[in-house]
Amino acid sequence: MELLETADVRLLVELGFTALSAGLNGEAGKIFAGVTAARPGSEAGFLGLALVQMGGNDLDKAIATLKALPPSDAAMAYLGLALARAGDRDGARRAFEMVTETAHATSFGALAAAGLKDLDG
Repeated sequence: MELLETADVRLLVELGFTALSAGLNGEAGKIFAGVTAARPGSEAGFLGLALVQMGGNDLDKAIATLKALPPSDAAMAYLGLALARAGDRDGARRAFEMVTETAHATSFGALAAAGLKDLDG
């Protein structure tokens, strides 16, 4: 039996991203930790944790969190951002190029294209 219904988890994810966008990284981290505990097979909580880690400038931890996920468009786009911030331009380029090839017409594709443009600066 699942402790939380799917709609409840979705709401927690939305609250986590809202907290993150408001600069409430500690609160967002707690929310995303709860999401990962409730749904360890879902990437949403881990993506949120990685963004919290990036916001706290813990880039090595964010990179490790993202690399542990299956290579989805979201995980690879955020991995590209984390790698670029960490100074790994080649790794960032590979991650961004993967996303632009598979998701060019999505928001993650646009994020990756912007990341490539920044790298080419």
